[in-house]
Amino acid sequence: MSHGHPTLADLRATVQKQRHREIGNWLARRVARPTAVYGSWVAVRLGLSAHQVTLAALAASLGGALAIGTGSRAGFVLGVALTHLGFWLDHVDGQVARWRGTACLDGVYLDYVMHHVGNFALGFGLGFGLASRSSQPAWALAGFAIAGGWALLSLHNDCLYKAFFQRLKSAGGTYLVAGGSGSRPSPPASWPKRGIGLLSWPLYKVCEPHVVLMIITGLAVLAGVRPSLWLSCWRSGILVMAMLAPLLGAARIARTVTRGSAEAEFSRWFRSAAPSALGVPAAAPFFSGIDVPCETELGYNSMFWSSPAALRRRQGSSMSPVAAVVVMDIGPVPEAP
Repeated sequence: MSHGHPTLADLRATVQKQRHREIGNWLARRVARPTAVYGSWVAVRLGLSAHQVTLAALAASLGGALAIGTGSRAGFVLGVALTHLGFWLDHVDGQVARWRGTACLDGVYLDYVMHHVGNFALGFGLGFGLASRSSQPAWALAGFAIAGGWALLSLHNDCLYKAFFQRLKSAGGTYLVAGGSGSRPSPPASWPKRGIGLLSWPLYKVCEPHVVLMIITGLAVLAGVRPSLWLSCWRSGILVMAMLAPLLGAARIARTVTRGSAEAEFSRWFRSAAPSALGVPAAAPFFSGIDVPCETELGYNSMFWSSPAALRRRQGSSMSPVAAVVVMDIGPVPEAP
């Protein structure tokens, strides 16, 4: 097996995530991940890095939004095709990283940035395309409302975890990180049979990127076979989404704040504890990486780091400041994401 010239069999045996047929949306599970192996084969042979593939996915997504924004039928069809390409390349980059052994938080960070930028551009492009076609600027405002609503929905977890680390960086105590206690990747939840979820589940689902992609794919087909129906469906869809997406985004934020969900999830992930109770020796080393193993009573792949105040108390004021003392026990070393 040549690392620079792998076979498809080599890639299939190496680059897929664990449970790749179970975790994630159906379009990723059934289409994008299995077929992304072919893109990974090409990318590896061309010598492309995972970051370069991520940037190509961003370029395709932005190109798709720009094409849809022209308002023409040909532009709409081309834009949807480019958006599909961006979605597909978004699964190629991770496979390339796993093959090359370069999977890291920097790549995850770039991937998330690409998602937010691409989703915002698509939402605005869908409204701006109608504004371009009809010369009515109000459609551009509708597109901005869609983009803003999708941003609220997608930034929910990002802001939640930023709040977690803001507390950790300012804390002076010690925390045990209970890996997976907040949540772990799991198969998609089914449609609730009762309660408010019976109504809210499909509304949130229709705002998810893969569902939006399938909706605009249907519109692209109509653009080719029934132009008048395509235009009326496009207008109706924009009106509905311009009201729905901001409403759902605001509702999710309100629900998180009123129910104290951020505090509850933080307490599931991070548990306050004294260092001596965790088996951390007084002169234990401190690391900044999440994969660096160190041996404690909690087991081999445990991680901890300390706040400036805690370090001064335990090892003197000459230690350089890092984050809050955290001890992580996540069991066996996991496969790279």
